[in-house]
Amino acid sequence: MELADVMRVTGSTRHFRPDPVPADLIFRVLDNARFAPSGANRQPWHVIVVTDPQTRAQLASLYRRSWYELHAPLRQAPGEPVEPDYYSDHMDDVPVQLIVAAELAAFTTGLAALDGSRVVGGAAIYPFVQNILLGLRDADLGGTLSTVVVPVEDEVRKLLAIPDGYLVAAHIGVGWPARAFPTRLGRKPVREFATANRFDGLPLEA
Repeated sequence: MELADVMRVTGSTRHFRPDPVPADLIFRVLDNARFAPSGANRQPWHVIVVTDPQTRAQLASLYRRSWYELHAPLRQAPGEPVEPDYYSDHMDDVPVQLIVAAELAAFTTGLAALDGSRVVGGAAIYPFVQNILLGLRDADLGGTLSTVVVPVEDEVRKLLAIPDGYLVAAHIGVGWPARAFPTRLGRKPVREFATANRFDGLPLEA
């Protein structure tokens, strides 16, 4: 696929077939993703490719608990019951779960404005994560980026033997989609989020 086409049709896949994913496909995706930019080219990522059924089930259980106990209630009006979430409920069926860990020392710049920022501090990991998602789509694999496991990070670290000095940055469910890929994604047009020269400038037009 052309790059522009991949960018326009890489949505989140939440319905997967249980069929296994060849290891060489995952390797190829990561082999391409590693060329993502990072601050000072530190490449602060470590990817744990979880395919062992027992480990996947344990990780899926942590995902579900975090979703239903911490995330789902935030989306409900007070007093309303928590609605079922298909992706969480069927996480055991997702054949590959990627945990992207980030080396904390690689994000430390010594500049308080950067190190203390809610956005900038760990941002160097996400061009790599996006490269993974684009690579998966190019390989006809579905993927879903999530940070749902971050609130249960301590248990994830213990389960996967993640050492001190690394943080859990992302969870990506990977597999063959059970439904057709979208041919068109709903996104705001450029004129609604890009302006010329100033935040209050004129909308950018082609």
